[in-house]
Amino acid sequence: MEKPTIFYFVHAHGNGHRAIFNLLYPELSEFFNVIAVTTNEEVTEYLQWNHRVEILQLPPKYPPNYEIPEHTFSKAFEMTPYEIEPAFRAKSFAEAIIKYQPKAFYCDGVPEIAIMSRSMGLPVVLVHLPGNIIQDPTQVFAHELADHIVAHFPASLEQENYRFATKTFYSGYLSKYFQENLIQNKSLNENPVTIILGYDNYDESVLRNITSDLNTKFTVIGNKRKYNLAENCVQLGRVKNISDGISGKIVISAAGQNTVAEMFSLNKTLILLPESRPYDEQKIHAEILAEEGIALLAKENFTAQDWKNILSEAKSFKPLNKNVVNPFAAKEIAQKMNNWYA
Repeated sequence: MEKPTIFYFVHAHGNGHRAIFNLLYPELSEFFNVIAVTTNEEVTEYLQWNHRVEILQLPPKYPPNYEIPEHTFSKAFEMTPYEIEPAFRAKSFAEAIIKYQPKAFYCDGVPEIAIMSRSMGLPVVLVHLPGNIIQDPTQVFAHELADHIVAHFPASLEQENYRFATKTFYSGYLSKYFQENLIQNKSLNENPVTIILGYDNYDESVLRNITSDLNTKFTVIGNKRKYNLAENCVQLGRVKNISDGISGKIVISAAGQNTVAEMFSLNKTLILLPESRPYDEQKIHAEILAEEGIALLAKENFTAQDWKNILSEAKSFKPLNKNVVNPFAAKEIAQKMNNWYA
């Protein structure tokens, strides 16, 4: 029997969306013919290299050399230009819907495409992230029109002002490293400390403050630049398997969902230094985790002494992170999709 088709949109920003696709694609493929939708050549190449998946790459919505305006959240569709390119994107998407006749659109990012999908008669399953989405009319509309919403985090970490909880499935965090948690050495020394550079990377001055204690060894993982740091720092650059590069129990990282999930699944104590995002999603995510006693929260303006203090606190910190990572999350999401649309 031929499997029904679904479209799965993979957002281009950061690595987390790709990591989630890596986990969900095999499970969804048990029930569906999954066609990945992208808007970016780099993402397309990544998916082609890592998966035998058919890909629909939509044309750009911006004309060449277009200066993208700052997102003010003042009106719906403010990031869609008054140009012909959005029409070509819509035409390409409509033709694909007619050709493949998908049962649903799993949208991990870009609310405009979710809205476009629903306007063409295609049910939308919207991926929900923490952040100030309520201030953005486009995001609100996408949440309102979605058949179902999936949050890749626990319900206990939801914001109080979120209005769509009744149609949201909270899967818990997803992580490819969950099984490694079972074999982690519980007696790991807190020294050294690992720093995982985020998508944007930190300023060198911030890293120097973090690593100012020369009695502590730091392992720095990241791929965008090399820093002029003291001899107590080892810079690994990009690593294929982040779990192999981590030294010690304490990890300093940004607050993206994927990194947080992976570190919790590896039984690490997290000090979060969130990066700037349009909806303050990392800031809000980190603040909620700190309020719930799951992680420690740092700030970019921390002095060297502030970092010494929080690193000292981390050594005795007991994170309340039990069951926040769900080892069956990908299977459960796929089963939900099967129940809804197969």
